[in-house]
Formats: sequence, C-alpha cells, structure tokens
Amino acid sequence: MTKRAFERIPSSLVVKFLQDDSVCYGIVTNISEKGMCIKSGVCLPCDSQIKLEIPLKDSQLEIFAKVIRVEKTSDFYDTMGVELIRPTRKYLKIVNSFKTTL
Repeated sequence: MTKRAFERIPSSLVVKFLQDDSVCYGIVTNISEKGMCIKSGVCLPCDSQIKLEIPLKDSQLEIFAKVIRVEKTSDFYDTMGVELIRPTRKYLKIVNSFKTTL
C-alpha cells in the first residue's frame, strides 16, 4: 500500500454540488491539500468532474474536483473521495487553518 502524499486532516465543512440539476449537500470529513472525503446522501460516479462550493462566512469558495472513489455503508453509497483540480490559494489557507487547530 502506498503512502499518501498529503496528510488527511479531520474536518466538518459543508459542501454543495450539483447532480442532474439538483443541489446536493455533504459534509467534508477529512481534507488535504489535494483532496477531500465527502459524506453525502448522493454519490457521483467515479471519474465524474464536479464543481464543489464551500460556503464561507462572507463568500463562497468554488473548486473543481474529480471523483476518484466511492464507498458504501451497508447497501448505500454515501462517501466520495475526490481529488482537487488546481486547488486555489484560498482553499490551501482553509487546509492550513485546520492543521493549526490540531
């Protein structure tokens, strides 16, 4: 098994995304410089490219990602692992803020 390039940090960010023109919400359970794990009632298929929106105090951060894995609990797919496509500086500041709270 290969070691991850970036440490995963526990988090609890709200994220939203579209699926079939419907707004879906999820909770980011862990975060890193290059990806995140999202628990949601809706999972997109692997290799899907999506725009994620993270509501912030005074704005909204938009970031693009690719679904690289999905997991199921019992018989229900409820977790997505996503790899970020060109993480923004603002996103990296958010990751660093979680690191400093550990």
